[in-house]
Amino acid sequence: MKALVVDAAASCMTIAAKNDDIKATLSLDMGQKQSQKLLPAIDYVLSQVELTTSKLDYMALTSGPGTFTGLRLAFSALKAIELATNTPIYGVPTLDCYAFPYSNFDGTVVSIIDAKKDQFFAAIYKNGAVIQEAADTTAEKVAGHVTTDKKILLVGPDAALFAEELKKIAPALPLSVYASEPFPTDSLFTIAEKQISDKKPPLADYDGPVYLRKSEAEIKLESESQK
Repeated sequence: MKALVVDAAASCMTIAAKNDDIKATLSLDMGQKQSQKLLPAIDYVLSQVELTTSKLDYMALTSGPGTFTGLRLAFSALKAIELATNTPIYGVPTLDCYAFPYSNFDGTVVSIIDAKKDQFFAAIYKNGAVIQEAADTTAEKVAGHVTTDKKILLVGPDAALFAEELKKIAPALPLSVYASEPFPTDSLFTIAEKQISDKKPPLADYDGPVYLRKSEAEIKLESESQK
């Protein structure tokens, strides 16, 4: 299949395109400059596999939780392509995407994104199934869910940071963190094509990012309205 996928939920943005068996992947960890680089990055990966947007069978992205700016950028870019080419977009929950490569892990998998302010977006899995839904939470609360588990694998872009926080709370927890992880875009290709095979509908026009927290602007507006 011919596809374009984007993970912009965390600080490092990854874009990939594939033309049947040929694939190109690009990661950008550039802070605020990412907003200027997403569209050129999409053009670049498509060119590397000799594709144009008009030839795509589908697109997919991590649908949240994640950074407000990154998620909005990805949705805006892919929806613009959808509008021009009528190419369907499939959304994959971010933490599910990061946990997917470890579906056969013999233990507990905790998928993590740093949500700042001593908070984390986290979900917990066993045998590939969600046992604790994605939440805006703390290391202490997650520790309470896994205190009796014998094997705990932390995954996602901020797994190492989360491991440090967990060790402060429960130093005896049997934690594992991989030094390097597969590109999340590889999971996006696989999960999206499973959705297509299962005839799951793509994102609707009105579908947007999944946020677990209000933006700073929303919090400020609510605070001002209560004065």
